Amino acid sequence: MLFKSLHYLHKKAGMVQVAPEIPVTQQNEGADSADEFTARTQEIANDICRQAKKIDALVESLPGVSVSESDQERKFVELSQENDAATRDLEEANKRARALLGDISGILREIADNAGKQKKGRDH
Repeated sequence: MLFKSLHYLHKKAGMVQVAPEIPVTQQNEGADSADEFTARTQEIANDICRQAKKIDALVESLPGVSVSESDQERKFVELSQENDAATRDLEEANKRARALLGDISGILREIADNAGKQKKGRDH
């Protein structure tokens, strides 16, 4: 939005004499009328202000923005400890799952072996 606004201001501004000794030698053919340009620049200024307020509101809504640095550090330590505990829990659950998988694999092997022995016994 800012780029488009600056582009408009650059392309649609009329040439204005800024000093008596420096005459305007060429007019901007694509320029808007002075009234139209003034109205449009006011609209652009209002749009930029609205966007700035929206950005400020978004920044304020970010977590931790209104919290002091020491509170943020404490929260970080707390979250880090919670993460460490969750990691330990996950590792324990993983160990239990691997143990159960080993038990189930062993039981399935026994079932398969017994089924094979029973089949051989019937075949003989």
